[in-house]
This record gives sequence, C-alpha cells and structure tokens, in this order.
Amino acid sequence: MSRKSLNIRLSSPSSNGSKKEDPVTAVLIGAGLRGREVYGDYAVKHPDRLKFIAVADPDPARCSLFQREHNIPAGMAFDSWASLFNSANGKLGDAAFICTQDRLHYKPAMAALQLNYDLVLEKPVSPFVEECREIARAARESNRIVQVCHVLRFTPFWQKVKEIVDAGEIGRIIHYDHSENVSYWHFGHSYVRGHYRKTAESSPLILAKSCHDLDLMYWMIGEKPLSVQSMGELTYYRPENAPAGAPERCTDGCPAAETCPWHAPRLYITAEPLLRMGLHAPSRMARGLARLALNHRKTLKFLSLFNRRLNSILDWDRFPATVITSDLSVEGKIKALKEGPYGRCIFKCGNDVVDHQVTTYRFPDGSTGTLTLHGVSDLEGRELRIFGTKGAIRGHFRYNGEEITVTDFRYSKTRTVYRAGLSMGGHGGGDFGLMESFVRVMRGEVPPAEGGADVENAMEAHYMALAAEEARESGMTVFIST
Repeated sequence: MSRKSLNIRLSSPSSNGSKKEDPVTAVLIGAGLRGREVYGDYAVKHPDRLKFIAVADPDPARCSLFQREHNIPAGMAFDSWASLFNSANGKLGDAAFICTQDRLHYKPAMAALQLNYDLVLEKPVSPFVEECREIARAARESNRIVQVCHVLRFTPFWQKVKEIVDAGEIGRIIHYDHSENVSYWHFGHSYVRGHYRKTAESSPLILAKSCHDLDLMYWMIGEKPLSVQSMGELTYYRPENAPAGAPERCTDGCPAAETCPWHAPRLYITAEPLLRMGLHAPSRMARGLARLALNHRKTLKFLSLFNRRLNSILDWDRFPATVITSDLSVEGKIKALKEGPYGRCIFKCGNDVVDHQVTTYRFPDGSTGTLTLHGVSDLEGRELRIFGTKGAIRGHFRYNGEEITVTDFRYSKTRTVYRAGLSMGGHGGGDFGLMESFVRVMRGEVPPAEGGADVENAMEAHYMALAAEEARESGMTVFIST
C-alpha cells in the first residue's frame, strides 16, 4: 500500500460541574429510538434524577408521544431545534440531548453550546473531522460538559476488561483484536433498509457502527494510533443477489418469503429473528418463553391473560418495530412495510455502505490493533482477544451472554473472571451506566473526566474511524499525526 497523511489531533480536555440536588432538567432534540426509548425511558424510571421539560422533532406523532410520556406542556413541544433554541425562549433547562441523525448533530450542538447548555451528544458526533473539532473547541471555550454516547465504556463487561489491563495481569499489550459481528437482521434493518444505508446521507459504516469499538481500543491501549490500513466492500446486499422473481417489496408476494432470512413481516410484525435469539439464552425460562412465542402462540396468548407484558411479544411493540412507524398495531406496521423503506427487498434498497471491513492500526509503542466489522452474523455481539507479554484476555459480549477469561502464560492456566446472562437491550447495561454517570457529573457528584464526560477524548475514536475510511477508499496507509 502507498502512503499519505491525515492530520487529526485535539488538545487537552476541559471540565465543568456544579452541585445540584434537584433533577437535572433537559430538552430533547430528536424523539426517535435513542432519544425516546433510551434517554426518555431513563427519565421516566428516575424522575428524581432527570426531567425532560421540552422536546423538538419534525415528526408530529413522535413529538406528541414524547410530550405525553413526560407531561410536557404544548408550548414546550417544537417542530425543530431552531424553534426550541430561538432567542425568545433562551435557555430552558440544564442540558440538551442531541439525538438527531448523524449529519444533523453539528448545528443544534453548536447552537446549544452558544446558549450554555451542557450536552448529551449521540454518536457519531459528525462524519466530518472539522465539525468534530469545532464542537470540541466550542465546548472547551464555553466550559461546557459534552457527554458523547460511547456507552460501552459504561458496561460492567468492558469496565472489567479495563480493570484487568490496568492491573497489568497480561503485561504490556502487543496486539488487540476486536470483532463486531452485526446480526444479519440488524444489519439489514439499519444499514441496508434504514437510515444508515447510504454513506452520503449518514456516515461510513465504521464510524456509524464501530466508533464504539474504536473508542474501546483507544481506551484499552491508552495511546493514539500512528497509522491505519483498511479494506472492505459491499459484497452481498446487492441487486444481483436477489432471489429469482423477487418483487421490489416483501409484501408483494415474494416467492422466497419462506426461505429468506430478511423477509420484512417476520422481523417487524412477529419479531421472529429476535425471538430466535432467546433460544440461545443461558436461562432455561428465557429459552422456554422464546419457544412458546415461536411455536405455540395460542398458548402464549392464553398466558397473556394473566401477564399483560406477554402481549408485547405477541404483537411486537419494541425495536425495531418502533423505528418503522408510530402506529404499532399489526395494521399500522403492515401499512409501513407497504409504503415505507423497511418493506423493500433486502437486495433492492439502493444501499452503498460496505457490509464487511477489516482495519489495522499501528501504535507508538509498536503494538497493533485490528477491528473486524461485518453484517452477516447469526448472533449480535462483539468478540475480543487481547494478547500481552504475560497472558491473554478473551471475551464475548453478546445479547445471549457475556464472558471474560484470562490466561496466564507462566502456568498455562485459564480462569473465568466475568460471566453474565441474557441482555436483550441497553448495550449490556451501558445505556443506564452512561445516564447515571452524566447525571452524577451534572449534579456535581463526580468531576467530568472521572465521569467519562471528556469530549476531546471521545473524539479520538471518530478520528480513527475517519482515517480508516480514507485508507479503505484510497487503498493507502494513512498516517495520523499526534
């Protein structure tokens, strides 16, 4: 590979915080999946910690739903972030949550910082290096907290890995090997049919999906990489791979409906791919419930008379159904599949993001790190191998279970140091962990750096991803200045 350089570097972090006993008050920009179902849900469950007092979303149904869930008065619901942040309203609360699409973060984030809001900023911050720099600069100059949502740092699993590394149990890291295995149905939903299917409209796949993972690599190794090489392409989710006779939409009588893993009604109406994940659960009860939902729906319907929560399994009303429509009735979801993007044949979506990519980084101390990312996995999750001078860490972080083992070279002994069961959402506890940390920082209980609210530190994963994408597109080694 030939060589070229990419200059991406920021200076030291700033901090801010003050004592606060009342709930942190917040405004939400973007009442979609993350805004409503993650941060909004935290506020509903912990009203003494966080209270949303205003919302902005161009979709009236989503805006109204969030408004009702948080008892927000009509005058505090807006159709745009610009309306919410206008000079007449001024600063309404303590924090602003920016949960718009990737390319729509920069302007509301900068406007919020100008009004002296502290921020919770969804990842990726921006697909443009200069916009990342500008947000970090504005946060530093205004002395505001900006919590980028790299939620995996806040999970018990990855905190345990970091604890082992920092304790020196495996010695000096020589190679860090990380794999993000995106399940076939999730990749199809988000990166083929969904918002992230086109790089020019969102972000490169490695940034949109794996800035989490690169943040972990940077966090564990503790240094910024010197250079990167990367290769990947769109291989499978293409028109030429469609079954013979497949129509434009799954709802138009596809001859491959019974055999195609991506048949849209099975995912959004009965949630069969998600329920099959339950068959791999460590818990016998979870496996039994999954079998009931898949094979004995009449029995499950009878049991739902005694436990209403089972109704949400029979008539799936969770992710990813919540992304395609606000009307979660069967009729509403069918209508969305017939008219919207999520009912299209998986091979005919006009997508252009890669479906697999391998990236290698070289660090100043001579260590290396690899990230493997692909969208054809059976199980959603991440796999990890860290090889040091004294031993190795191996782990898997999946919805059907988590485990970390440590092997000592001297005595050839392997011990299990962490194990957890089924986690059907919340990034293995990271969503809750991030929110708790942010609230603690806002209430002055911990300093921002200790709470993980270091925006300039968080930007390093974005620079790593953008450099990798440049290396992939150019076929060159990209050097990252420090």
